[in-house]
Amino acid sequence: MVTLVGILIVVCVATVIAQPLLRPSTEASSLPGGAGEELWRREKAVALTAIKEAEFDHATGKLTDEDYAVLREGYEERAAQAMGELDRLAESLAKGAGKKADTAGSRSATASFCTACGSKFEGDDRFCAGCGEARG
Repeated sequence: MVTLVGILIVVCVATVIAQPLLRPSTEASSLPGGAGEELWRREKAVALTAIKEAEFDHATGKLTDEDYAVLREGYEERAAQAMGELDRLAESLAKGAGKKADTAGSRSATASFCTACGSKFEGDDRFCAGCGEARG
């Protein structure tokens, strides 16, 4: 009897834990209230952090040149995809509000240095080359 109760508890706990994994995934850009934008910002931050960690591991000899190249390429693709989605979301918001011309004009008036890391923006960069933060 005790064994049966134990098995029942394990099955219940496993069901609760597995429930989020069994739900259908939603498209990140279609989430309400800017949640999609937040997910893409986090994806970009994770990819850029992973690139920095791979660089450190390569510099300290923990990664071979081949492994480093493979890892960096994968993380660069993830970061580029996230940045592209953030650009697409920003453009769709600008089109919806009719402010595309205003944002292009205000971009040149913003700071020419990244507020997060201090790297200099080149031309009309939308993201910092040093840390990947959006130009504000």
